[in-house]
Amino acid sequence: MNDDTGEWLLNSSVAHIHARSEGGPRWDPDMTAEENQSASNLIPLCNDHAAEIDDTPEHYPAPLLQEWKRDQVQECLDLNRSWPVEDSQAAEIAAVSFDPSQVGLARAGATAVVTAVRHSGLMIESARTQRRKATEVVDAWNFARDQATRMMPVFDANGERLRVEPSHMEIAPIREALRLSLNEAATSLEEQIGPLVGELHAVQAASPQLGRWCNWVEDAARHLTHTAGLWSSPPESDDENFSEAMIELRRAAQALADAWRGGTASEPPLRRVESASGESAGEREGRLHRELLESAKPWSRVTHREYEVDLYAHLVQAAGRVCHLPDLPSLTTLDLNMTARLAAGVARNAADATFRDLIVQAGHYRPLAVAGFLLKHLAITAGEANRAELRESAHDKAREILLAEDWRDSSTWIENQTKILHLLGWTAGFSDFGHVRTTVEAALNDNSALLPELLAGITQWSETLDDGWGGVARGPKSFIRRLPEWFPTSLVVTMIADQIPEVKPADQDESERHTYDLHRYASQVLWLATGNPPSW
Repeated sequence: MNDDTGEWLLNSSVAHIHARSEGGPRWDPDMTAEENQSASNLIPLCNDHAAEIDDTPEHYPAPLLQEWKRDQVQECLDLNRSWPVEDSQAAEIAAVSFDPSQVGLARAGATAVVTAVRHSGLMIESARTQRRKATEVVDAWNFARDQATRMMPVFDANGERLRVEPSHMEIAPIREALRLSLNEAATSLEEQIGPLVGELHAVQAASPQLGRWCNWVEDAARHLTHTAGLWSSPPESDDENFSEAMIELRRAAQALADAWRGGTASEPPLRRVESASGESAGEREGRLHRELLESAKPWSRVTHREYEVDLYAHLVQAAGRVCHLPDLPSLTTLDLNMTARLAAGVARNAADATFRDLIVQAGHYRPLAVAGFLLKHLAITAGEANRAELRESAHDKAREILLAEDWRDSSTWIENQTKILHLLGWTAGFSDFGHVRTTVEAALNDNSALLPELLAGITQWSETLDDGWGGVARGPKSFIRRLPEWFPTSLVVTMIADQIPEVKPADQDESERHTYDLHRYASQVLWLATGNPPSW
């Protein structure tokens, strides 16, 4: 019962010891249909355990569940009573338990809640670990200040010793190290937000009433990511903002779990950034982007419209804001490819000199993916308009910037992470696979820390609409389906063995046991590198 409202809350399900259909958890082909559907094949469990025994059946074999049931029956007999539920409540439990859609929702929701809480905990621990690095840099800064003060005694008019600041030459590398450390922390956490938000979407799909708590967790995770990249007044001691952000995410995740269980949960705060209409900042940004694209679509439907300078400029700016979106079916109408295509369409009838200027300008845009996609569509648009010379100019500019890119720079990988396969595929088209493979090998040999960025960059994305057990959509998922022709397989396999020797080859299902994406991707690479076909 909910202590606040007095309402009864259903928190149990009747689970199957042996699956109802072939391929399910603990399926027994020797059982008859009558045996499979009998009460002896059923066991009452709480929602969390009902989901867990099917999500990880290897940990819950049939003999163990049968032993649990015998214990339940014996306890009932000993106490001469069962759980205190009325007939109407028992009927509700039965109806929900045997409704496949409700079973799927409960299982998917419970799994997603547990996974979201786990992701939140990992983000907190990752943030704490990354903060130690920044703290060490600040400690080094203060050590340099103390050393300068000891070596150069300076006093004020009252004879009090003054602090002496080190020279700019001494401090510059420390300041840069702090900046890099904070950027690394923020980037690391940013990479973890995607999986977390995906699970939160799954929770909301299964239990819409938990939306407020899911929003709280997402906002807290993004706030922690933001504060992880800041140090208010270096080299002064760290303020409380970072610690409070970690505490807030922990509170939000705990409240989500409490709300899912039907217990007393802390009320979510108001969302941090909202417009006067109640529209969040993210929702407003998405709406404005869709409206911008919609305003440009007339140029894609006809060929006679004049070049609109301001609209083109707005589209180019918008391209930079969506270049991080992965290649997902649900995003094709607003992603970088669509934004660049519409921008090129607006420029279709620009004068030759203006069009050439747009090509030159496009080559300077960053991230590199913005330049690449814009030049691609400028070339296509020029070709469709029978402007062959301009088409070749766009191709030449694309070839120039792609072949000149410095792939030893980690920022190139990070800023273009979801478009690495496009960019290096185009580069191979302008040269050959061997050239790209040599380039990537040189970058890895020069900076072995690029391995995580490389593996993340060759992932593909999908949206699962069915979890295979009657469940609901689980959100976007990334995995490595194939190794590109240019991929330096031998070198990467060696680097994985050196950097993360505990990782072994695994297909997609087996690799899911890994907590960290790097380990999951690495196990999939090893699986494909040994000649195994993809199992997904």
